[in-house]
Amino acid sequence: MGCRTWAELLAKLIRSERVILLTEDDFENMREGVQSFLNLRGTVSERWKDQPTVLKEVRRSRRHEEA
Repeated sequence: MGCRTWAELLAKLIRSERVILLTEDDFENMREGVQSFLNLRGTVSERWKDQPTVLKEVRRSRRHEEA
């Protein structure tokens, strides 16, 4: 369907006014995308257990720029 992300695919499916047939490969790709998103969400949640401060964010961005 020409979508780069699963969110774009979901938006197209919701807006569509016609029947859309998906193959098993399409379903598998969607499952993998959702699982990747959930894994990323878990990783982000673990990293930000407390409220980030401005100082922490500046230090983090400087480390990123140096890498």
